[in-house]
Amino acid sequence: MSSLAEFKRLNTRKTSIVQVGGFRPTGEPLASHFGLRPLGAVGEAWPTSNGAPLLFVCQLNLTAAPFVPPLLRDVALIAFFAAPEPGELAKQSGSDWCLRAYPSLDGLVAIAPPGNAPALKRGFECRWEECNDHPNYDDPDRIVPDGFDDSDVELENLARTKVGGYASSIQSEPWWGFEEHPAAPEYCLQINSEEKVGLAWGDAGTVYLARGTADGCKDQWFLDWQCY
Repeated sequence: MSSLAEFKRLNTRKTSIVQVGGFRPTGEPLASHFGLRPLGAVGEAWPTSNGAPLLFVCQLNLTAAPFVPPLLRDVALIAFFAAPEPGELAKQSGSDWCLRAYPSLDGLVAIAPPGNAPALKRGFECRWEECNDHPNYDDPDRIVPDGFDDSDVELENLARTKVGGYASSIQSEPWWGFEEHPAAPEYCLQINSEEKVGLAWGDAGTVYLARGTADGCKDQWFLDWQCY
């Protein structure tokens, strides 16, 4: 095997990318989607920040994804909410953004938004597609075989809403790649700007999401976002 082929082999991961619209929707409440009505536990309230409702961004049904990374294999469904103007989003879930992870689909019900809740311009159901993904040059997980010069090698990174694969960094690796944190966050999914639904993280940006991996921290979720 050539050095280039070995470099590509070492740096290839599976990912499940999200296709937003472009097909006849099923209307199934459990479907993955942007901007429709999210599911939640019975009695669960709509998340707020400083008393104002957050924007519902997307629901991802991981039981339907063809590939799920190990960090998310105990999660059945994710619902993601954020402040309508991202600004400087907090590093950890619970203030101006909220990630809710449900271990099972059983018992989940639709949660009605408050009358003053912000909303995306349009909602779309989504489908999943399994693909191969590769790191950008600044990804901390990029593996370089001994003696191989990767300075001119650019592998294809899928800058899409996806679970697994590699973060599609725009300015640098996410902060947890160079900043120590007691929860030891690790990247597991990203949410891109999605033109169809009117979602923009700054100028065509991306939100990167990580999960705590240290003992007792698996229910902690972390965020970075970058734009052009």
